[in-house]
Parts: sequence; structure tokens; C-alpha cells
Amino acid sequence: MQERLGMKIGVTYGVSSIPVVKTVDETLSVLRELYNVGFRALVLPPELFKGINETTDLYKDYYGDLLRIKNIAKKFGIELSLRQTNFGDMPDNKLRIFSTIASVMDCRVFTIPPTFYSRMPQSRALKLTVYKINEIVNELRVRAKIGIETTGKLGELGSLEDVIDICKRTHNTEPVINWAHLHARGAGFLKSQDDFKSVIEQVRQEIGQQWIRDAYFFFSGIKYGPSGEIAHTSFIGSDLKLQHLIRTALSYGISGTIIFEEPEREKNIVTMLDQLGDMVR
Repeated sequence: MQERLGMKIGVTYGVSSIPVVKTVDETLSVLRELYNVGFRALVLPPELFKGINETTDLYKDYYGDLLRIKNIAKKFGIELSLRQTNFGDMPDNKLRIFSTIASVMDCRVFTIPPTFYSRMPQSRALKLTVYKINEIVNELRVRAKIGIETTGKLGELGSLEDVIDICKRTHNTEPVINWAHLHARGAGFLKSQDDFKSVIEQVRQEIGQQWIRDAYFFFSGIKYGPSGEIAHTSFIGSDLKLQHLIRTALSYGISGTIIFEEPEREKNIVTMLDQLGDMVR
């Protein structure tokens, strides 16, 4: 199905037997299981790198482990990426560490939310976020793309417009569309295929047609309220419908990656994709 859809399918952090990988051996085990299931992408969690407190630690004590994971993933044809969502108001060190890890491991993208400066007015926080990303990219000459992820709460930076604005004003970045977060921000506005198309069209017009050739999505169910996101849920039975995204991706000829954030990991995903298989035939 992935070949017919034109997008890699993957999961966050692990599989049902190991929900969050925390060691090299667990990561290698998960990569083998994903390969056997047929998935082609994995987002690595920050917990895997908790012992790396400085970039010097990375090269001194962890470099060989990072290469082991990278090489096994390459052998299995599984695309790796990183995601870090907890930066606080002093993001410099974590940005440096994870950007370097992403480059060493040849990751597809290092995904971050633009929420470093949450205690500031959003207009000032956005300017400082742009400055900080450009500073890190230029200082480290980061090879891996930095993905700016849409966020789910109305009171924080991370609307689709914010993400597009940041990407247009920074180097080596791209929008990462978290569909559940957009749905929560809009009080459940993604009700039809046309609603999904409106998001794709907005990004395509602002970022460029090339974005469609290698887009990066997160997808899950979500519980939301007046302020936006409350909690992620299974997409099985959710009012956010995967079939609308699949049909939209096919109609635009989108290539890239869909990452599922699913409590049951690969089990529910395989079941749902089997049900949707006729769409891509």
C-alpha cells in the first residue's frame, strides 16, 4: 500500500511490545519488528538519548551506538527521524544536541514545536524562535531538516499560519503538519476532504510545489475543547477521518511520510490500512 500511496508509513517511538525505546538493543528490536510488519519510518524518542547532555558526550560515548542504529535502519529501508517537544525557555543546548544527532544519524527530519518562549507574547516569541533556529542552523551547519510542527493548543505558537511564517523566515526548515493538532485548534474543523485540501493548498501556495514531493505528517485521533488539544486518542472511531487524508494525498500526488501516533501502535494501523486499501488500487 505504501508504494501505491506514494508515502512511507511509520510510528512514533516504538511498537506495542516496546512502546518507547530507551536503549540501543530495544531500538534495533523495534526496527526489525517494523521491517517485518512492513512499516518504513520510525520517530525516535528523546528518552533514547537521555545520557547525552553535551555534544561532546555524543562523540565521546555515543557515536558508535548512533551509527549502529543508523546502519540497521538503512539495511531495513526504514527512515529515521527525531522529535523533541520539551525545551523550556532555554532551548539552545537541546537544539544543538538533537540537531547534531539528527545529522549524524542521517535523519529525515528533526521535528520541534515552536513553543520555546511560552511566557512571552506570541509576536515576540515568534521573532525569537526564528532568530534561534537560524542561529543554530548557521552555527552547526545542520544537514538534517528541522521540522516545525503545528501545535494543538490555542494559547501557544504553532498554528498553520505560524508554522508557515517561521519556515519562510528560517533556513533548512519545513512545515510538519500534525493533523490532530490542527483539528483540535479548529474545534474539529477537519470534517471533509475539502477541509484537508484547504490545508494542503495553503501550504503549497506559501511554501511551494516542491513541498508536496516530500511532505511530513503526523496523524492520530484527538480529544479537544474550547482551548484546543486535551489528549491524543486512537484514530479508530475518531471524528478525524483518515480516509479524508488518504484521498487528499492521492488527489494531490503527495509523496513523503505519514507518522501515526496510535496507542496500540502497529496493530490498529495495519487494520485500518487494510480497510482503506481499495482507495489506492
